[in-house]
Order: sequence, then structure tokens, then C-alpha cells
Amino acid sequence: MKDPYEILGVPKSATDDEIKAAYRALARKYHPDNFEDTNPLKELATEKMQQINEAYDEIMRMRQASAKGNFDTGSHFSSQGGAHGNIPPIYMTIREKINKKRFGEAENLLMSVAESERIAEWHFLYSIILFKRGRVNDAMRELEIACMADPSNTEYQQAKQMFNSGASTYGSIYYGPEPERDCACCASGDVCDTCMHLALCDCICECFGGDLIPCL
Repeated sequence: MKDPYEILGVPKSATDDEIKAAYRALARKYHPDNFEDTNPLKELATEKMQQINEAYDEIMRMRQASAKGNFDTGSHFSSQGGAHGNIPPIYMTIREKINKKRFGEAENLLMSVAESERIAEWHFLYSIILFKRGRVNDAMRELEIACMADPSNTEYQQAKQMFNSGASTYGSIYYGPEPERDCACCASGDVCDTCMHLALCDCICECFGGDLIPCL
């Protein structure tokens, strides 16, 4: 089948509402019921309507798959993104570079975006790069910003759940006081904090398809 977006006459950056509007307009134009049985165009209209239906179904399937399975095969995430609305093409390029583990190039592209133009997607992608560099706290901060800027984005919310489920105490850094420490070695907090962050990094790294600490 041809590019489903091309069949509907919309760009890949089109919103769901724009895609639905394009589909309805084409359906009104090419629906076979608009033609008499004796009209030689009826058969062509039937074929065209089938293409339109298949294109619309394929786009909806791809977008639903992107929302539900943000990280395909457990190590990559969709290059199309799960963000709503129109996303500048640069973010698609950054996602591709992250998938190819070219984090330096991805970060350079992110930093080239003016601060006034840094949308939720910018903070989400930057959080992934920060995490890959071991800056867990900074990564969580950027992810929080992305979630607040676009609270209905399924991909961002699932990533946040990955962070919060990585260690039972990690969320307390942002959502409440730290639990009391009972062991003597934790009087300063340094030893347990280090272990906690290592365990967290390993857990989340596995969510992204890697393995920071094989023995954990």
C-alpha cells in the first residue's frame, strides 16, 4: 500500500483531528453510495474508498502502537514520537540518533533549539540523554517538566512510571520527605544514596534495553 498519509492527503505531523477531517472529506466524495449502479465510476469509487479506509486504519493503528509500546523491542522507542499535535522534524531526527546510541549528536541538536522554543518533547528527549549519562536526578527533573507541559502524553507518563518504579524511595525525592534510615552506615546518607542510585540506574537501564550492572 502507498504511504497512508499520502492517500489521505495529510502530512505525518497532522493531528488526529486533522486526519479524521481529511478521512471524512474523502469518504463523502468517494463513497460508492454517491454513484448509481449503472455509473461506470462506481467501481472506481469503491476501490478508492477501500484505499481510504485502509489508509485511515493503518494510521490509527500506527499511532495507537506508538502510544502503547513506546520502546519497540525493549531497546528503542518510536521515531515518530508519542507527543500530540505538530512536532518539528528536528525531534524526529533526535529520536533516531538516540535509537542509534549517538547521544552526543542528539544532545548537540537539542542544544541548538532556542530556549523559547523548547517544548515538552525537548525536555522528554533531554531526560533520556541525561539518564544515559548517569544524571538520574536531572533526568527526572526534565521528565517532570515534559509531563507537566503535556500531561495527556502517554509516552511521557509511561516513562515517568519507569522512573518511579525503579526504586521504592526514589519518588520521595520529588513527592515527599525521605524515609527514615535505620542502618548506622546511613547516618550521612552517602552510602545508601549511592546504592539506591546504582540500583535505580540498573533497573531503568533494563527498561531501556540495557544492563548497567549485570549482577543485579
